[in-house]
Amino acid sequence: MKRLALSAIVALSAAGTLAADGGSLEDAIRGGKFSADMQLFYMVRDFDDPAKTDAKALTFGGIVKYQSGVYEGFDFAFAYYGSHRVGGFFSREEGIGTSLLQPDGEDIAFLGEAYLEYRNDAFGAKVGRQRLSTPLMNDHYLRLLPSVYEAAKLFGTLGNTYLEGGYVQAYSGFGSKYSGFEDMEEKWGEDGLGYVYLKDKSIENLTFRAQYIWAISDTASTGEPISVLDYRYADIAYALPWGTKSYIKAQYGGNDYNDADDSSMYGVKVGTRAVDWLDVALLWNKIEDNNFKAVEAGPMYSDWQQGYGPYEPSSAVGGQMIFYPVENSKIKLGYVEVDSDTPLLIDDYSEFNLDAWYHFNDWNKIRVRYSIKDQSDESEALYYDDDPDNGGREDRTDFRIIYYISF
Repeated sequence: MKRLALSAIVALSAAGTLAADGGSLEDAIRGGKFSADMQLFYMVRDFDDPAKTDAKALTFGGIVKYQSGVYEGFDFAFAYYGSHRVGGFFSREEGIGTSLLQPDGEDIAFLGEAYLEYRNDAFGAKVGRQRLSTPLMNDHYLRLLPSVYEAAKLFGTLGNTYLEGGYVQAYSGFGSKYSGFEDMEEKWGEDGLGYVYLKDKSIENLTFRAQYIWAISDTASTGEPISVLDYRYADIAYALPWGTKSYIKAQYGGNDYNDADDSSMYGVKVGTRAVDWLDVALLWNKIEDNNFKAVEAGPMYSDWQQGYGPYEPSSAVGGQMIFYPVENSKIKLGYVEVDSDTPLLIDDYSEFNLDAWYHFNDWNKIRVRYSIKDQSDESEALYYDDDPDNGGREDRTDFRIIYYISF
């Protein structure tokens, strides 16, 4: 982590020197801009287990960012990330389970982005703390803050193909709840991860994506072997020639394990616009042989809100409806049935979720999310049998209201 952070600082200093030598540092700085993506986030998670304390929090925060102007293709940025408890409505202990506060209940505050970027007509490069947007490694923006990475990447477009390759040394964890970056050596190995990603639109109406991520070292600094050696994923999306917004998608994923069976994941999704105010979709996912893991993402069609990895061997069938009741609004309803193929029965449940948006204007919107996760009777029986090694999980519900202000 220190090596990559230091390299970003050195690169930023070098860019400043170049600009100063060219007499354009002042122009680049004055040509920059500040932006803010702020949220007031209320969340309650109710657990069916009476021994567990329900998670509750009201926090305010977000991202305040400075992006410089461009000099000779270079620009740089810094961004403050924060999530701060509001008032005395809920205790800090109650807020821990929401991932809106740190694991000790304290506010979240850290330098979330600090990068130097270069672009020309052919390619670009970016080094430092940054958000990533790939199927298996993205910002997973499910809470007040996204996940961010200490990374270096090269990217460019050749015809209809976008290509990206990079190195990732550390990341801030799900929801950036640690006020910093996690030590990932035990999961990723002592030398971090390398990755390649492509997105191709050479065939009319068809988009193909593929990503491969590998552990550069198969051992941690302690000398112990890591569990997962690689992460792989590919999908296609084809716009069907009939109906409106009709499509079919298919996906594949998997992992190579160090000393265990490898995993495979398959999925299919089909959808269309039924009427002017309604889109519908059906989906299926299957995981075989071992847990399917992503670095930080939910690429599966059946993973909308909860249940994000690692995913047990299981089968999932579900559907979605997206309503557009009035202008600037959207209501998404989803339901999925997941049947576990392991005796642990953790991913053995049904889930209903609602995700509703209303945009007041370009800088002001509100979102309401609600989900019910209902474990099977067999799963609950394992959970409540007083043996934690037997598996199972309890029911839970989530309710969230998020108010967004951007400028």
